[in-house]
Amino acid sequence: MKKVISVILAMLVLMMSFAACSKPDDGKTTTPPVTEAPGQTEAPDVTEPPAGQSKGTIAVVSYVTSAPYFAFGKNVAIKTGEDRGYDVIWTGTPEVDTPGLIDIIDNLIEQGVDAICLASGDTSSVVPSTKKAMERGIKVVSFDLDIEAEGRDAYAGLMDLAELGIPQVESLVASIGEEGEYAILTGVLTNEFLNSRIDYVTAYAEEHYPGLKLVTIEGQNEDPDEAYAAAQNILTAYPEVKAIMSNVSTGVGPISRAIEDAGKIGEVFACGQSSPNLAKPGMASGACVSAILWDTAKWQQWAVTIAANLIEGVEMPVGKLDIAGFPDAERIEGNTFYFYETFYFTPENINDFDF
Repeated sequence: MKKVISVILAMLVLMMSFAACSKPDDGKTTTPPVTEAPGQTEAPDVTEPPAGQSKGTIAVVSYVTSAPYFAFGKNVAIKTGEDRGYDVIWTGTPEVDTPGLIDIIDNLIEQGVDAICLASGDTSSVVPSTKKAMERGIKVVSFDLDIEAEGRDAYAGLMDLAELGIPQVESLVASIGEEGEYAILTGVLTNEFLNSRIDYVTAYAEEHYPGLKLVTIEGQNEDPDEAYAAAQNILTAYPEVKAIMSNVSTGVGPISRAIEDAGKIGEVFACGQSSPNLAKPGMASGACVSAILWDTAKWQQWAVTIAANLIEGVEMPVGKLDIAGFPDAERIEGNTFYFYETFYFTPENINDFDF
């Protein structure tokens, strides 16, 4: 069953829909701060080693290097390592290929790298190799999708992704204000993780924006045609609806098209979660004015930073952390590290992104 789930997750990355991180135990419900564009992210301030000397090598390994989602962070990952005094190998499989990914990990072990930052679409198959790396003294840091805890030293995560429901509400408010009817277009209606995100949406909206009224929650199978049809049905069934919020990163595009085709630009808005490339057409037409996701380059910077800290033995106790460049950094129970930052896409900044 785990392998089936992993394959599905890998396919969703290609569609720019991503799986969940584990929920932190602190119940954080504050809206993550807006961050700068990925290509403009700065690495932490550190003392550089003498010229010509390297502290070691950090490998950043992704399971779909051809995906803009990962490729967009390459330069920042390399710069982050170099600014900390490390050589960086940025590598991975061009397409989903777990056996090939395992071969890359094994080769890096033989090369004697000091740390491996790994984004793997398979949560379990890579673990024998990552455990071998750990036995050799190599620090293993998973990022993006986590792997089984026994196979890594740390998970460098963004946040509990169910909490994305909070900035999704802020995206809604940025689109229509604090009052009005809205609908939610989610993925599979029985998906527990997506439903937990909807719980965040409704609880946060009821507390902070009581003038908002949720009229319906519609599901679809992360298929653009299904999402488009569902959005059309919402527009027909709820003529007073002001916005349709996407609860998955593939929905804003089809919702925007439905709004355009219904001639309701300026009356109804697509909002919520989206990769920037999928939101661009709607931003251009006016069907969408706000969407949220995260800075993919900042996430790779975070992974490399955690890896460097582990190599150097930097103390990172449970609780708030003082890590330059990550003002909300926190270690929660176990070896999970979150940096709690999402990014709001608007017509003014959307073209700064390419993933």
